[in-house]
Amino acid sequence: MKRSLLALVVIAFVSFSLSAQVSSSNKSATAKSVEQQKIEKQKLEKEGAAKTQVQSPQVENPNAPVITFNETVHDYGTIEQYADGNCEFVFTNTGKEPLILSKVKAS
Repeated sequence: MKRSLLALVVIAFVSFSLSAQVSSSNKSATAKSVEQQKIEKQKLEKEGAAKTQVQSPQVENPNAPVITFNETVHDYGTIEQYADGNCEFVFTNTGKEPLILSKVKAS
């Protein structure tokens, strides 16, 4: 009886230690994979930054149109059921050239 119990304990210990080794090797492989992805992402970001620096810089137009809103946030407070939820945002063109709005959509 003692031998069979000892054999079961040894088998359980061996199987546990083998599964722990496999688990730790999978974790280290996953960590290496994540590390490689971070390095590749950093390389791509550096390449993107280099490309934007190579492109000719845009000259800012001092006469460009500028949109200015009286308010950018509207607090409705408590809204009753079936109430009208319309709100108007007033804006002005404070620039020197015409302001052209196209493809305007409400959200």
